Amino acid sequence: MHGTPEDFDFWNPGCQGPFAEWLWKRLGRHSSLGWAVEIEREAEASNTPAVELFFSLLDEYRAERSQPKG
Repeated sequence: MHGTPEDFDFWNPGCQGPFAEWLWKRLGRHSSLGWAVEIEREAEASNTPAVELFFSLLDEYRAERSQPKG
């Protein structure tokens, strides 16, 4: 239960997690504030609701991860 390693895309102890790493590449920058803050900033800049942008990015992330690597 506690301290059991698990595969979780949004956070892993000691790092941001795979979603954050993907987002940094997608946005072309890295942030120490975390992926949620950067999505909020992007949403504000594009006049898009943050939750809508999050789910759009999440769909893109999942689509890329489901493609075979080659």
